[in-house]
Amino acid sequence: LQCRLYSTSCSRPRQAEMLTRCAAMSHGSPHFPMAEMLLQDATLQPYVHNCQVTVHEGQHTHNYCIFFKQHCQLQVNTLLSGDGEFQGDVMVMRISTWTCWAVNM
Repeated sequence: LQCRLYSTSCSRPRQAEMLTRCAAMSHGSPHFPMAEMLLQDATLQPYVHNCQVTVHEGQHTHNYCIFFKQHCQLQVNTLLSGDGEFQGDVMVMRISTWTCWAVNM
């Protein structure tokens, strides 16, 4: 699945391919993202935080799942905070409003 990656090692955000695991082999089965594969510094911080964000834009609702690492010893993410308050990578995936599963951005 396609996601948006805000990496500490890049000068701008980029589209990235996210590996997923499927619950079943059928076409309509849910895909579970493997965020650990994209986010850097697994030895310093092996776990990944996540949260869901819902954006209401007029009559439309957009759901996103945000995966991130935040640690004082990770590199500063200048894409998200020029003042150095956020340290670590961030990945954004779109969530279907109908199925609540991750889908392409």
